[in-house]
Amino acid sequence: MVRADLTYGQDMRALVIAAAGLLLAGCATGVTTGGAPNEPSAPATTQTPTPTEESSPSEPEPEPEQEPEVEPEAEPSPSATEAEAVPCEEVMFQRAQGTIRSQQRALGAQDFEAARAYATDSFRESVSVADFRRIIAGTYPFLLEDPALDFRECQRQGDTALIQLDVAGSPVIAMVYRVVLENESWFIDAASIAGSREDVTT
Repeated sequence: MVRADLTYGQDMRALVIAAAGLLLAGCATGVTTGGAPNEPSAPATTQTPTPTEESSPSEPEPEPEQEPEVEPEAEPSPSATEAEAVPCEEVMFQRAQGTIRSQQRALGAQDFEAARAYATDSFRESVSVADFRRIIAGTYPFLLEDPALDFRECQRQGDTALIQLDVAGSPVIAMVYRVVLENESWFIDAASIAGSREDVTT
């Protein structure tokens, strides 16, 4: 849904790619160690000690202790949440657009309870209807005018997607919505203003 504390830069394409591009880095490596086999020693030569030399009994050299072998660790496989962001499938993009448009219609009718119903469970648990009304009226009043929405781009990463859109007006407001898949439907988890521009026509 809409959260007032998020800010973005002017370059929307770079923002969406940067926000969605989570890469898995690093891998585990294993080291195998072990003792080398003992080589047979050369036959000892017998020397007759001279009067000035004292013969000393030779002590057997201790065999080196062999360290147990360590199995190499398997490299972790990337999970769905660590996968690289990719363009949204057309069907998924259309369904997410439907959720955002439905919420926008409810905001245009100033039905804040109905608009809040299009938010994720976690958002509705943390933001009351009264708080939601204050956020919209205080930070996003242009949404209450039921403006036209122009959807630009969608990047998906597992069960989360970032959607870039323009809100018609003077100036045009660029926004980014974060939607999450819950119970096989897409719900709005957050939205923020990414920038604005004058709508110049020729």
